[in-house]
Amino acid sequence: MSVKVEKIDTRELRVGMYVSQLDRPWIETPFPLQGFHIRSEDEVAKLRIFCKYVYIDLKLGVGPVETEHAAAPRKAPSKAGARGPVRGAVGKFTPVRYQVTQPLKREVAQATAHHRDLTRAMVHMMGQLREGRSLNPVLARKAATVVVQSVLRNPDAMIWLARLKDKDSYSYNHGVRSSILAAVFGRHLGLPQDVLENLTAGAMLMDVGNVRVPRSLLTTCERDMDAEDRKALRAHVQHGVDILEEAGNYHDQVIGVVQFHHERYDGSGYPFGLSGTAIPLLARIASIVDTYDAVTSPRPWADPVSPTEAVSMLYEQRDAKFQGSLVEQFIQSIGVYPTGTLVELSNGEVGVVIAQNPNRRLRPKVMVVTDAGKNALAQPKVVDLMAVHQDEAGGNLSVKSSLMPGAFGVDPGKLQVNAA
Repeated sequence: MSVKVEKIDTRELRVGMYVSQLDRPWIETPFPLQGFHIRSEDEVAKLRIFCKYVYIDLKLGVGPVETEHAAAPRKAPSKAGARGPVRGAVGKFTPVRYQVTQPLKREVAQATAHHRDLTRAMVHMMGQLREGRSLNPVLARKAATVVVQSVLRNPDAMIWLARLKDKDSYSYNHGVRSSILAAVFGRHLGLPQDVLENLTAGAMLMDVGNVRVPRSLLTTCERDMDAEDRKALRAHVQHGVDILEEAGNYHDQVIGVVQFHHERYDGSGYPFGLSGTAIPLLARIASIVDTYDAVTSPRPWADPVSPTEAVSMLYEQRDAKFQGSLVEQFIQSIGVYPTGTLVELSNGEVGVVIAQNPNRRLRPKVMVVTDAGKNALAQPKVVDLMAVHQDEAGGNLSVKSSLMPGAFGVDPGKLQVNAA
């Protein structure tokens, strides 16, 4: 792995080091989520209060006295030579503690119209681009704002709609789903609302450059391409940046997501080969969201995996392709059994996860739709696995396994959240 990171005791910290990871979730501390340079002894003292050890990035800051690697911090290490400063930095902020303010059933009813409008806006923007017109920044911002406002009220509603309603064009709806997932993830991290809207807009538009890529390449697995076709496909990143810059009035954070969402934490991504925290925070977030939605969605060259399998895959790639602490926070934000997942319970019943319990991600709220014999219930029932429920073996009712949509004849897309 090309990222030069070292774990050190906080007693060894000194000014000039770049802290890239803590021994606890960032959100539990007052420190910037994207990592930071230690600029004063006060910051050293504060780190010692919250942490026993941290990880420092030796490419971006100084190392311990006995293993000096860098005389001064430097920006954006790149094996391909990024031109100019890396755009899209978030800067220091105090994480916001958002609260659910709307019941799921009510928010789903309200968010359904918003989700429909979001999808229409995405189709309209892509259509304009294919006609040679510029991308409307006002329309993109309005769409992102609507998503964020719904997610702030209740994150489960939009996630439910994203997983169950999007069954048409992968290219259009990948942007829609990614924007929703990014908003939910950013909400969990406590991003300020303006940053959250930039992240959401960036995730919505991160593959907009595909309109300038031959369609045949969009339906082919990259592993099956020759070098020339792979280069043409990967050019969608720069095409996307060009499209946003030609339109004007897009925030640098939005452009940064589009430009760097294919970079990887270990430096194996493209187009610049950036690594570690040289990749802007929002792009690191977007890379996780992009990958999760891609592998859980039907694509021309691959069948989808279950949300739970996708979560496991991301976890296996932590601190390699993706920043480990962010992967862990992403899993916390959507749950081990994300909303919309079809599951079998320990008593044999089958249901769909409709809401998360933030403090116990293994025990979500489930809408049960079959009995233990897999016979459809006349009326679905909602079971909160946080409550005390006994299964036939006398143990606490729990999720036995996740299932693919369609298992036992259950199509989650036809279900309504009426009992929630």
